[in-house]
Amino acid sequence: ITVKKSTDLLFSNISKNQAIKPNIVFILADDMGWNSFGSSNFDTDFTTPNLNKLSSNGIILKNYYAQEVCTPARASLLTGRYPLSIGMQYFMVQSAIPWGLPLQETTLAECLTSNGYTTHMLGKWHLGHHSPLHLPTARGFQTFTGMLNGESFYWSKRNPDHTQYKDFITSDKNCYYPYSGDDIHEYSTFLYRDMAIKIINDHDTSQPLFLYLSFQAVHDPFIDLNGIHSDGIPSDYISSSIYKKIMNNVKGEKRQQYAMSQYLMDEAIGEVVKTLETKGILDNTFVIFSSDNGGCFGGGGKNGPLRGTKGSLFEGGVKVDSFMYSPLIPKSKHGLVYDGLFHISDWFPTINELTNTNFIPLTGFDLDGVSHVSSLFYNQPNPRQSLLYNYYDQVDLYSFNIWKNGSFAIRDEQYKLMHTFDSSTYGAWYNTDEIIDDDLTDETRCAPQLQLNDGVFTYYLFDLINDPFEKINLYYSTDTNIQTAKEKLYDLLPNVLSKATRINFNFFGNREAFVVWADHDDFIVPYIKEDDLKGGLPPTKKSYPKDCY
Repeated sequence: ITVKKSTDLLFSNISKNQAIKPNIVFILADDMGWNSFGSSNFDTDFTTPNLNKLSSNGIILKNYYAQEVCTPARASLLTGRYPLSIGMQYFMVQSAIPWGLPLQETTLAECLTSNGYTTHMLGKWHLGHHSPLHLPTARGFQTFTGMLNGESFYWSKRNPDHTQYKDFITSDKNCYYPYSGDDIHEYSTFLYRDMAIKIINDHDTSQPLFLYLSFQAVHDPFIDLNGIHSDGIPSDYISSSIYKKIMNNVKGEKRQQYAMSQYLMDEAIGEVVKTLETKGILDNTFVIFSSDNGGCFGGGGKNGPLRGTKGSLFEGGVKVDSFMYSPLIPKSKHGLVYDGLFHISDWFPTINELTNTNFIPLTGFDLDGVSHVSSLFYNQPNPRQSLLYNYYDQVDLYSFNIWKNGSFAIRDEQYKLMHTFDSSTYGAWYNTDEIIDDDLTDETRCAPQLQLNDGVFTYYLFDLINDPFEKINLYYSTDTNIQTAKEKLYDLLPNVLSKATRINFNFFGNREAFVVWADHDDFIVPYIKEDDLKGGLPPTKKSYPKDCY
């Protein structure tokens, strides 16, 4: 890709002009570990030339935090609220469990639609699909094509937990139905790339565009069913020089597949950005990139030297790479490494301000996210002084106690307070230097959120400025300043807990799902009628797509 150079035009002349609404292309990677691009001393840096170039000419977020697993991160991104506030602080959406993003929540797509934006989503949703009311096109997006659950096979589109069923639908505001295109078995990164390119080429430039491109990459599995691509991603998908470099420089078969998946996603992103340029709209577009959580060791992801893996509240599970690129960014800001605390929920108010979208939350639905526009572009102080990683409480069927089994983590600009498990999977360091050559034999997966039978529940205090890799536990230090810092963090907990929403849902699933899916050619689709939802429908959420199969 060619990086577009900006002028020194004041950003305020663009962002505050009601007649000019910038396009937003938000790209979310799945399970992409920290330091995966832009770092010359990491093993996969050569697989991301486009991300490297875009980030180095944009603004890199040095202290950026998503969530420890998929569903909470995606919910927080689209609502501007902590998972604890939404009632999605624990667990992930599953195929046949009737649960999703609460209908009372307002999404970023709904905000931008109200401001005249055309809104499209491609890729992984993972915020509920049991009812059509929970589909993306009932939550503000005008079109959606992609997978509803947390993982899928890249070619067959079958769900790993229920391999009889395919997870790939398409929908608009009126209808949803199983995807029937001839390209359904295309490698999903290529498929989403091509669909994104078509959306951009077909876009009516008289309206601003919001494209949420939620890649399946770099989530495993990298193989498919019934011997299809049993060796993983074919080597001829990438250039021979890059393939040789991966084989020579990246240790472990799963790690090599991860690197290939990452390279193909990077190429796809480059093609999407190139299309924005040829369409003539890149000059008025913000391209934002993020991962949803840290890398999963069992899926080839590494976060070392950060501690922890996907699923844990240690830094490696939550701290990820993110940046913003746009020719609208003043030249003086190119390559800026922004070190202010930034949570994934902050994108909601930040994008609203970038697009001059006025949003006033309903009573009881205050945002946890804060806009960073003033600090990113006007050199004002960072608006965020503390950040909640997560807080496991208010969950049906679980009796959480933060002193015994209820993990939480919270930090300020220097210190991090955390109660959680210390075990071989939850709190380990997964450095690339420690990977065995044949990592397919390693049974370690991502860390589970709840780990009652493995490890000791431990209280931690870390100085993240001087100890970013969480090696020195200061919790029991007698130093007065450290004890004061710890108490200040404890004092923040009552406020975040006061906004908590309880998770109430059936953990055991709904057998009706399998009947409905069988009637839809074995595709995973909504399986509960809207009239069957408990508690009635919020008056603003009566619109939803119908089953048009």
